[in-house]
Amino acid sequence: MRRKTSHSEKFKHFVSPEIVEASGGHPVKILLIGAGGNGGPMISGLARMHYALKALGHPGISLSVIDGDSVGPENVGRQLFSEADVGRNKAECLVTRVNMFFGLRWTAYPLMFQKGHAADVRESGARIVITAVDNVATRELVFRAVRGSRLYFMDLGNSKDTGQVILGTGSYIKQPKNHGECIGHLPTVLDLFHDLRKEEKKTYQGPSCGVAEALRRQDLFINTAVSTYALDLLWEAFKKGCLTDHGVFINLATKKTNPLPISPTVWQQMGWNPVQKIDKAA
Repeated sequence: MRRKTSHSEKFKHFVSPEIVEASGGHPVKILLIGAGGNGGPMISGLARMHYALKALGHPGISLSVIDGDSVGPENVGRQLFSEADVGRNKAECLVTRVNMFFGLRWTAYPLMFQKGHAADVRESGARIVITAVDNVATRELVFRAVRGSRLYFMDLGNSKDTGQVILGTGSYIKQPKNHGECIGHLPTVLDLFHDLRKEEKKTYQGPSCGVAEALRRQDLFINTAVSTYALDLLWEAFKKGCLTDHGVFINLATKKTNPLPISPTVWQQMGWNPVQKIDKAA
């Protein structure tokens, strides 16, 4: 999914204080759906972020991971698994590993995210929901679950050598006054891309019988690139509390990246018209 964007117009989005300030001293709850190519690096990266945030006086992160897949031989080396992990559940394997390494108590759910779990998203207490999956159906379920809520919805996706990260909101997030022009409602991946079903039909990430076949379908470091930009965007949200970009497009073949600015003009060019007005300083 490649889009040309104009950077002439940028607005601010101030991240919810429930994330930046974490009032009450409780860690910010994050729900990650998918522990494979993109999800695996997110788990270890979020563990590092947790300790960095605590060093800065923030209570850190509490992570729950959902994935029903088991580690296959084709995952060894390409993803964060060894031969000893083959046959184990991906979420349990990776969460257990970071819990032991960092002394955490994060939770793994070895199951597929299905329609019946959508209602649990809001009840989970999560502030950020991240999808790192290779199917549109799960994204649609999460989109319906967060719509109308104060949750943030981050999606990671990739093809063979391109990828994207998009951070959206379920509804309007109140913005502070006297901070210039701000936008409280960020579009999600499903707001901006209406042809995801077509993308899903392409055989970029389909099942494969071995590492060589998997590498022909997906380059070795595309997941690392996508997850790194996703983690950096979350880090900026936590540390600065203010964003001017809410996503990025990555192309390893051309060695180029393009940020997705917080800009109604860009969104309209991509086919989405903001519902919420722009909050301006009083």
